Amino acid sequence: MFDVKKMGEQIARLRKGNKYTQEQLAEKLKVSPQAVSKWENGNAVPEIPLLCEMSRIFNCSVDRILDPTVCVLRNTDFNYEFVVKPRIPVADYSGSEWPKSISSASVLTALKLFFGLEQRKDSQNRQINDEEEYILQSAIMNICFGYSYGPEEWTRDGFLIYGLDYELHSKPDYSEDEFISLACRQIEHGYPVIIIPKEYTDTIFAVGFSDHGRTLKGLGFLEGDDQKNAQMNFDQLYQYSGWYRADCDMMTLKPSNEKIPLAKACTNALFRGIELLSNNIHCGEDEMQGYGTIIYQNWCDLLREENQKNAEQIECVFPHAFIHYENKFRTKQFFELCINIIPGIDKELMTLAVNQYNNIISSATEIATIAHTQSSLPKGSLKEKRDHIIEMLRRSSEQEELALSYIQKAAANIQK
Repeated sequence: MFDVKKMGEQIARLRKGNKYTQEQLAEKLKVSPQAVSKWENGNAVPEIPLLCEMSRIFNCSVDRILDPTVCVLRNTDFNYEFVVKPRIPVADYSGSEWPKSISSASVLTALKLFFGLEQRKDSQNRQINDEEEYILQSAIMNICFGYSYGPEEWTRDGFLIYGLDYELHSKPDYSEDEFISLACRQIEHGYPVIIIPKEYTDTIFAVGFSDHGRTLKGLGFLEGDDQKNAQMNFDQLYQYSGWYRADCDMMTLKPSNEKIPLAKACTNALFRGIELLSNNIHCGEDEMQGYGTIIYQNWCDLLREENQKNAEQIECVFPHAFIHYENKFRTKQFFELCINIIPGIDKELMTLAVNQYNNIISSATEIATIAHTQSSLPKGSLKEKRDHIIEMLRRSSEQEELALSYIQKAAANIQK
């Protein structure tokens, strides 16, 4: 029997899960907030056109609004399994495993390949699976411009270049069964879900499930794990049982009403990168977290402190040396892509900037080598090595400031 009260409770639950107030939902539906309140209290029922519009807003079926019991997991006698394959076959990964420490850039690369949006194909008509999209997304997401510090929210431009948008669902807003059911429904409709952990563990790019949704099947990406982030094989899915017990958010995907051109997304990332790289204030309590040239100075100060203490190892090179190398490497690669993607950019000035980054990367390679081999270094040479690193960082800071001056001039005539 149809239960008006339960339907009202479901409307309230869906509204809160989608982060709408009664007033905001009323505005979207072009009704009064009092009407929404009556529905949620079980004192009235929305008309059919309004139910259809709500299903679009909440990204769910009308049945789910009318009958909350459809959220209950299947009570079948067999282990129902469902896996969605990429819409176009994907070639084996052809990029390098290191450096590839940015998990969100890898997730978005997987998203493009899953939806068959990569236009480059190999001789077998499979999507090319290399580092190009990773380079773009590490810049569009603003991460390659920083040190151990990224934006709290995923940048929407990274999705809009694919014609997609996302909604973020917080686990506390759902019952366990509802949270699992939400993931299952999305996957059954052909859309992967992205499980974003609050703790240091895999971000799950889920394209299938089993055990009534209690086990997700997909690819796992982990911040700082270069090898794991390089694995992009949709024929070798991993199983994540008990995923719903973890403290996490769920990202569900949906078609967007707009699609941002790649040139526009790169332009946005370029100007944001200029702003971030010009920064001279570190973020948070850690002096090695943040954006811009302030990191060079802070890093040199830490090395000098170690020299004063006569420390028996160079403590402040790990993991910073490897983060420094990847960030400068990816920033340089992004600027190279900008030369060919952004109309009107001054290619000559951008090339001069890229040359400066080549010098920075040469020093970064040497610093990373010292970090990797320091356990075999003679104790008496540590002060000399620190002084050498300080000089390389000082010189790199000057080179990056020069590179930024070229980039700012190269971007001067570009329309934001």
